[in-house]
Amino acid sequence: MAKKNKLPRVDLHPVTIKLAKKGHPWVTADSFTKEFPTDEKLLIGKNPRSDERIFLIHDHAHKKVKARVWEIGTELPESPNGFIRSFDKRLEESFLKRKSIENKLNRDNFYLSFAEADGIPGLMIQKFKNVILIQVYCDFWHHFKNDVRRIVKKQCGTHFPEVDKVIFQQRKASDNISFSGIDNKLTEITIQEFGINYHLKFDYRYDIGIYSDMSAIRKKLTNEFREAKSVLNLFSYTGAFSLFALSHKASEVCSVDLSSDYINWLERNLELNPQLDSANHSSKVMPVEKALKQLKSAGKTFDLIICDPPSFSSDGKKSQSSLKSYEKLIPLMSECLSEKGKIVAFLNTHTVLRKKFNEKIEALAHKESLKVLKQLRMDEDCKILSGFPEGDYLKGVILGKTK
Repeated sequence: MAKKNKLPRVDLHPVTIKLAKKGHPWVTADSFTKEFPTDEKLLIGKNPRSDERIFLIHDHAHKKVKARVWEIGTELPESPNGFIRSFDKRLEESFLKRKSIENKLNRDNFYLSFAEADGIPGLMIQKFKNVILIQVYCDFWHHFKNDVRRIVKKQCGTHFPEVDKVIFQQRKASDNISFSGIDNKLTEITIQEFGINYHLKFDYRYDIGIYSDMSAIRKKLTNEFREAKSVLNLFSYTGAFSLFALSHKASEVCSVDLSSDYINWLERNLELNPQLDSANHSSKVMPVEKALKQLKSAGKTFDLIICDPPSFSSDGKKSQSSLKSYEKLIPLMSECLSEKGKIVAFLNTHTVLRKKFNEKIEALAHKESLKVLKQLRMDEDCKILSGFPEGDYLKGVILGKTK
């Protein structure tokens, strides 16, 4: 008797199948996904040209990414329980990778699972000392929340026994953020990255006080910070780059952010680090363009300028894409750059691929007699999946003067 299929079969676009076999884990909206059964969470995609099947986790609510590839093969799980067992095994592999590099990271904050790059699409798991933050970017995982929490706690008990708190953070399609399971009413902790203390908050915000995907890049920039006596940190957020500059003995560090809340948070981080000379730090609460114009008028120049705009930067009155904002920012930064100074420019979005980012920045830099000295990308606990350019979302370049 033929084995009965337990999970629904769906047809896939030939291009989707081709990309999946090359390593791309997303099934984007098309005429085929419109036929996916809306109430099913697990699907098996058919490949008409072979016996291979594609196991999919279904995210009907997402506007663009309708499903994510879990596995390709001829023998796939045929039930939710089979999927959960596969998740358990895959999560342990991810945890073991981080355990093997934990000591060399020199920080309390790192990813235990980096979503698609670890074969667990739409789910990121961060460790902050004794706290685990489970971040959901795909509504699918909400339906398995209890299983995810149980398995994470089990794996932590084996590999990271110091963990005693697990928080579940869900980012809905509407961009609303919700936290659940904040054990023992935990809302605030202090962690350490490269010997610097940072205050974190787990509340209504999506951002909790530090971005761990930037940590390995910060380490890669150690030489640039050692050489810089003056540092300008634009879109400074809670000041990780500013404090990093002070820790490398910069004699002048200026932080600029539109948000007084973030600047106050930065000041609190400074208070947590008495080993740093806070007298060498100043802050400006204002739009970045306005700050650059003020600094230019005052004749100020800097050896190192860090520019990490949010996906949609704002001057308080209007918003624009961060890539487009560089049309004004690069000329202004160039005028505030010392003779041998460097600009570090970032773009944080999966909607603009690295090739487009590089072409845009190189063209703008050329007009200001600047050139790209080095590319920056995520590393260590945030590996990039081959065949998935959208996963290379945090892009950076170092610019220097051509003459």
